Amino acid sequence: MKKFYYSVLAGMAIGIAGICNLASGGIIGAALFAFALSAIVCCKWILFTGKAGFFTNGKEFADLALILFYNAIGVALAVLLSDSFIALGDNAVRIVELRKAAGLRVFMPSILTGLIMTVSVKCAREGQWLPLVLGIPTFVMCGFPHCVADIAYYCVAMDFPWAVWLMSVAGNLLGCNLPTLLRSIKA
Repeated sequence: MKKFYYSVLAGMAIGIAGICNLASGGIIGAALFAFALSAIVCCKWILFTGKAGFFTNGKEFADLALILFYNAIGVALAVLLSDSFIALGDNAVRIVELRKAAGLRVFMPSILTGLIMTVSVKCAREGQWLPLVLGIPTFVMCGFPHCVADIAYYCVAMDFPWAVWLMSVAGNLLGCNLPTLLRSIKA
């Protein structure tokens, strides 16, 4: 039950950040997005991209799909509670159209998001918050897909391109594990 609550709360934090980004946009929206990951790390909530680069065994890896599902519930709940469909719909549609236009090519920039997420979380866990404060706005400003945050945009736009989203999940997962993979190749 703890995993359910902590994952839903993490999803809600990301959903709120996505709504904030839609409402503010630009550097302000991107900077405020860092609040979500800061809250997630401080409260030890469970976010797919915060956990994906740190699993240690097969069972934890299998749990990632459940965490992602719970995160999606949290994001959808935040969007529903915010009632932001009308006011922010145009901004969400713009982001969704960009994702759909990229199609399966969202995989490559999604890798970069995963890498930024793992570095940000690792540093924050060690008490170094600057990579998180700068890293999160970096991927937002670059327009890199984040599989959990994108759920907020898809919900507000009422358009969910499943193949594109699944490709961003795969890219985020690979990017989150890139530091470990590169370390094992080097060894």
